[in-house]
Amino acid sequence: MIFRLIKGKKFTIVRSAIVAIVFSLITLTSYSQETGCVQTLTLANEEFNAGRFFGIPSLMKECLERGFTEEQRVQAYYLLAQTYLILDDPIAAEDSYLKLLKADPEFVATPEKDPIDLVYLSKKFTATPIFTPHFMVGGNVSIYRIIHNNNTEPYPVDRNNKLRPGFQMGGGIDWNINDNLSVGSGLMFAFKSFKIVKSGISLDDRQETIERQSWFDVPLYVKYRDNIGKLRPYAYAGLSLNALITSNVELRLENFSPTPGNQVTTEGPNKKVGYKRIFLNRSLLLGGGVYYKVGRNFIFGDIRYMAGLNNLVNVKKNFQDEDGVFSNDIARYRSVGDYYRLDNVSLSFGFVKPLYNPRKIKRVNTKKVMRDISKEDNK
Repeated sequence: MIFRLIKGKKFTIVRSAIVAIVFSLITLTSYSQETGCVQTLTLANEEFNAGRFFGIPSLMKECLERGFTEEQRVQAYYLLAQTYLILDDPIAAEDSYLKLLKADPEFVATPEKDPIDLVYLSKKFTATPIFTPHFMVGGNVSIYRIIHNNNTEPYPVDRNNKLRPGFQMGGGIDWNINDNLSVGSGLMFAFKSFKIVKSGISLDDRQETIERQSWFDVPLYVKYRDNIGKLRPYAYAGLSLNALITSNVELRLENFSPTPGNQVTTEGPNKKVGYKRIFLNRSLLLGGGVYYKVGRNFIFGDIRYMAGLNNLVNVKKNFQDEDGVFSNDIARYRSVGDYYRLDNVSLSFGFVKPLYNPRKIKRVNTKKVMRDISKEDNK
């Protein structure tokens, strides 16, 4: 028994030693390879500066296959693109530049910091994402706009429209025409609410109406954005299709009798009034915000204004209950709905995941390329 125990301990010690040796060898090998590739990149740059170009591709081949970090790969392909241009090998130069963009999709060659032949080569390529999805969540307030005031009294009453908080969440996708211009759409679920207070009903009474609505908003817009820097502002404009899914009202009437202590409050359960509303609506859309670059992705803040374009009320059913009879809310709460449109202001925060797509442009206007280079050079 003791022999087996000693034997088991020896086996455990030997196994631990083997694991430690193997781990050390792997660590040393990785460190050696990483150090060797750093030296290789340094040597390649020295060869380039000395005008010895022919040996540079073979010098970096092994490290490009399995040794360079992502940042080192960018530097290596940048050096190779220049080398092949000097060696008059345009196909290899284009291949190197394309691999450079795959390693760093946001690399931009400019005359201020890069050789002019590399700038010219860069104009034949783009890494602009074809599609850019985004996701967002935030809060909103709705602004009640009267089209026609319906009233139970033969005289005007005082009214006060009050803002109430709502929220929205959803996402969308932009189709990028170029680095700055895109066309986008999306789908947002939004909870919206507003409050109306009327006073002076029957001279002394006060009425409160709180309406809560749920919507699906489908924005369609054209967007212009900055494409350089850590902070990138943008703005957009368009239209929005708005589907009003549900609508509920909470009614309350405070009957202030001239006799002190005889105040009577009338209230009841929330009522569904979706049948009184127009299902499909439309709005003008204006918005803007700023992207903040985090790695290859972005977080952003967005402010949006939607101006309702149509009356939300189904005029034929405005004075009816859901069963089609004359609404008893008119007598009980002294309430009859106005004809109105609804504006909405929202503030959202979100996340953008660019789907980079480095590729060669099929048709390059060389005259335009030279004009662009000249403009950048003159700056």
